[in-house]
Amino acid sequence: RRQGTQTMTTTALERCQQARKLWLSATCLDDLDQAESLYRKALNSKRPSGEEPPRKKKKKYAELTKDDYRQTAERLSLLYCQSGRSQKAKKGLTYLGFLCRLATQVLDYPIIPPSSSLSSRRSKGSSSNHNKSPPPCVIYDNFLNSSELDYLKSVFENPDASYWSSHDYHVEPPSPYFSYVIPLLKERKQGSFVDGLARKVWKLPGLNQRFPAIKQATHVELWAHNRPHASGHQMHFDSDDEGRGGVRNPIVSTILYITAEGGGPSLVTNQRLDSTHLANKGWLAYPKAKRLVAFDGRVLHGVVPGKGVPSIQDGRRVTLMFAFWKKIQVRRESTPGSARPFPNKSNMEWATALSDHTIHVQQSDYSKITEQQAVELDHVYEKLDGDAWNPRDGMPDYEQVFQGF
Repeated sequence: RRQGTQTMTTTALERCQQARKLWLSATCLDDLDQAESLYRKALNSKRPSGEEPPRKKKKKYAELTKDDYRQTAERLSLLYCQSGRSQKAKKGLTYLGFLCRLATQVLDYPIIPPSSSLSSRRSKGSSSNHNKSPPPCVIYDNFLNSSELDYLKSVFENPDASYWSSHDYHVEPPSPYFSYVIPLLKERKQGSFVDGLARKVWKLPGLNQRFPAIKQATHVELWAHNRPHASGHQMHFDSDDEGRGGVRNPIVSTILYITAEGGGPSLVTNQRLDSTHLANKGWLAYPKAKRLVAFDGRVLHGVVPGKGVPSIQDGRRVTLMFAFWKKIQVRRESTPGSARPFPNKSNMEWATALSDHTIHVQQSDYSKITEQQAVELDHVYEKLDGDAWNPRDGMPDYEQVFQGF
């Protein structure tokens, strides 16, 4: 590009931004190849001629700051790991200080879920465990009927809809967390749509059998996400107020899929806050419209970024979460944030829609709902050379585990 007689060059940071934009909007594998090329060029950039070397306190890596360099290297590593080239990522991840990563069968998950409940993609050194305990998660298909799904789509599917715009929701960088709380103990003769939907989850017979403690719930917390295909959610524990003042887990957390044209599977593990080693078991729940995924609120979980390209152009992963609490602090503040009272009377379009008393939820008919098992993984983490991370290898620091997202 030329402006007058001065040549304008593309900086390394601009290449990174172009790569990520291309990745998030990719419609074909060529787009991902181009994004990968831009990341490599950014990492290999040299300082412009005539520029003084940066001082040590403001050290730059290539033409990028240290933080930008690291983010770029991690994103390039994820592209490798999600396209059958995890060994190619080993050198870079080692340089960045990682000791292990999410397993290949997690990051490079099969596009079509395996027919067997146990993934057969075992790494070197992994072994099966015949003394199996019940999995911490379960799937219910056809949880929503068509009218319930359509109504939820009208509120949440469009990324420019009132729910997202009124909270200034964005994915990168992520918006501050916000959620709303509805009491469960007061039975209502004619509740709102969202109240009825929460109670439909709460009273689901199979869920009550699998997690009997859910009967002790007094409140339900709800929040939602609308993510592009390549966007994931880091491994985390659900906690009241994001863990401020100490981690306090819900009884059960659930994920309700509204659209499933994009995004990767949810990953649920057997790791808890007091675990002394990384999770050695995992379960993948693939996106599917009308699907409800429920899991023990104490376990580590996350969302794997979608690999390749979405099934339709601009396909997104739109989900509504319900977490059931025996006790949660409702924070009555005027600005969005954690655990706010649900605004039943509001001039906000999204709140008015969810508070509608004329849209009914079928709470009594569960006959069409089918219970499914998530795809079980024989290991969740691997050393950088591909060997399964063994419990005897201990618990690395959070920053030493490459998630890729």
